Amino acid sequence: MMIGSGKDKGGTAASGEQSWRELAGPRKKRINSPQARRRRQQKALKVLGILLLLVAIVSAISWGVVSLMHREEKIQITTPSKPIERILFDTDGVLPNQWLSAVMKYQPGMTMMDADIHTLKLELEAQGQVKSASVARVFPSDLKITIEEHTPSLRIAAVGANGEQELKLVARDGTVYEGVGYPKAMLRNLPYVQPYRSPEGKYLPMRGIERVADLLDYSRQNSPKLYATWQVVSLEHYSGDLELPGQIIEVRSSWVPRIIFSAGGDFGQQMDRLNYILSYVQERGNPSIERIDLSLRGSAAVQFTSGRIGTF
Repeated sequence: MMIGSGKDKGGTAASGEQSWRELAGPRKKRINSPQARRRRQQKALKVLGILLLLVAIVSAISWGVVSLMHREEKIQITTPSKPIERILFDTDGVLPNQWLSAVMKYQPGMTMMDADIHTLKLELEAQGQVKSASVARVFPSDLKITIEEHTPSLRIAAVGANGEQELKLVARDGTVYEGVGYPKAMLRNLPYVQPYRSPEGKYLPMRGIERVADLLDYSRQNSPKLYATWQVVSLEHYSGDLELPGQIIEVRSSWVPRIIFSAGGDFGQQMDRLNYILSYVQERGNPSIERIDLSLRGSAAVQFTSGRIGTF
């Protein structure tokens, strides 16, 4: 079998007038009328507008992110602040409203947020009669002040800056202050205190007063008639340090000039012994007593005005 050459078969190569353009068919001519050009321009403008809008959106988002990341300015959230309309004053003691008006630095028209409650608290607690103070904003327009006062246990006659005697009060913790608002009858029932003087001649600060107050409270609650006769409490031999030997509290009363208590002893036992002695003496004609020493261990020594000394 012989394979024939190409010219003996039907070929596919273009020959003569036939070409690839003729095979592809006739080329479409581009319409170039004014309406067509206008449509093409509108389409191009529409695409361009969409691209510009996308660029604007991306730019805005990028700017916002960068601004938040590099922003140094703090955002401060504030609430509307109204002027203070009322001051709510509450105390567990006797301080009157007039006292608060005198010590509180309040400017008319001051707003709630203008009030420096921390500074005001410190200023109130700097007053001797104030043990602690609480200052709080009560929105929308009230300021609440709550005071815990010292309770006086003794009174002391002190010499003021002008050289005149001034009555001051002594609290359980030894704070010495000028009393405001106390009834005169209450102050008259407080014994005077003759303070302990240090080797340097100073009597402040007064230490160990809480122990003295315990004795006074016990006497007032359990022997009120006897307590009413107590006029002066001498701390001449009481430094306030119970670790030191010989610490005594001396009471001077209208019944007995000198009653001596052991500062570190049991006040209940000492008061029981004192009441027994006074009752015993009264039953025997009530001879005048000069001194009762309750500081002895297990007994008490009584010195009569006649000079006789008895033990109980």
